[in-house]
Amino acid sequence: MDKLPRVCVVSPLYHPHLGGVGRQAVALTEKLHAAGVRLFVICRNIPGLPDWEPAQDIEVRRLPAFGSRKHDLEEKTLGNMLISLSFCLNLLLALFRYRNEYDLVHFHGASLPLIFSVMPLKLMRKKIVAKVAGAKMKIEAGSFRGAYLFLGDIFIRILRRVDAFVAISSEIRDDLLKDGFDPAVIHEIPNFILPGQFHPLHDPDARERLKKGLGIDSADRALTFSGRLVKRKRVDVLLGAMAEVLRRRSDVVLIVLGQGEMKAGLENMARSLGIQDRVVFRNFVPNILDYLHITDIFVFPSGKEGLPNALLEAMACSLPVIASRIGGVTDIVKDRENGLLVAPGDQQELGKAILELLDDELLRRNLAANAAETIRSGYGIESIAPRYLDLYRKAAYEV
Repeated sequence: MDKLPRVCVVSPLYHPHLGGVGRQAVALTEKLHAAGVRLFVICRNIPGLPDWEPAQDIEVRRLPAFGSRKHDLEEKTLGNMLISLSFCLNLLLALFRYRNEYDLVHFHGASLPLIFSVMPLKLMRKKIVAKVAGAKMKIEAGSFRGAYLFLGDIFIRILRRVDAFVAISSEIRDDLLKDGFDPAVIHEIPNFILPGQFHPLHDPDARERLKKGLGIDSADRALTFSGRLVKRKRVDVLLGAMAEVLRRRSDVVLIVLGQGEMKAGLENMARSLGIQDRVVFRNFVPNILDYLHITDIFVFPSGKEGLPNALLEAMACSLPVIASRIGGVTDIVKDRENGLLVAPGDQQELGKAILELLDDELLRRNLAANAAETIRSGYGIESIAPRYLDLYRKAAYEV
């Protein structure tokens, strides 16, 4: 069947500089549009973001929300709830206003905007596809059972009207099953990378020029973390491990890329550990590839994840990675084959793993080569996008 439904993409964060969720939504939407899907995007209007223009012919309709300058709504605070609820109300109005322009709504995220929209969309006889981006955080489908007194179970009953869930990891798939969702509506489709955007740098001279331009001493070994600076990312554990590493070696610098409510506290922690001169904090950067190209080891100590884009991007750049043994991470990283896995929250084990890789060049090279091959063999957008086309057809036209 060649027929494709008209699609409304709902992605509150729709911008390539808003972390992995935003980059995934933008890249997939552009790829599906190029494949012939008629679509438009509804997102949250967030002033102050870096200039960026969507791909030609993709209409992006930005909705206002209370406190709209803030984009990280992961923490369960009153302010974040007000932002989310105001977006939900404006989204409901927009979905009704544009009801004649779409057959199917694809939600990037399975949280409050989806929950508020399910019943109105069903009344309008629209199909719903929802991508679950995170695990065990009690903000998305698959983690609501028993949460928020009786509300979590109500959310589950509402979400059973969704036509298809995309689980980006085996952990999310299992959590959806535990919450009682029909296995037939759960489709395991991982996140992806754009090979043209994330690739290795093989020119040592170019690497040295990049290091100099980014203010990193050419003699230093660079450890890099990229992600939102929120509690679950456990950058505090990484700082503690870095302090232990620096007791053994003085030629190491840690680069922390990201923003979030934990940033000031993490900067204070670095000062209290006496390692502030060896830790470089940068915000979300548009030139993340430059930083990956000067990285010796990519470190990802997170405690909860779906399938982290930052990890995929680092592996695509042929970097040796160290990551926590959690959720979707273990779908892609096989210990001592294409990366090192450590227990989440274990500062001592993380420090030992960093020192082992710093000391063992052969191991670094082998892990890096295998990491790049892992991405090439199954995580490129060219192999993932057709699975979404099939899912759209199945959700829209199969009874």
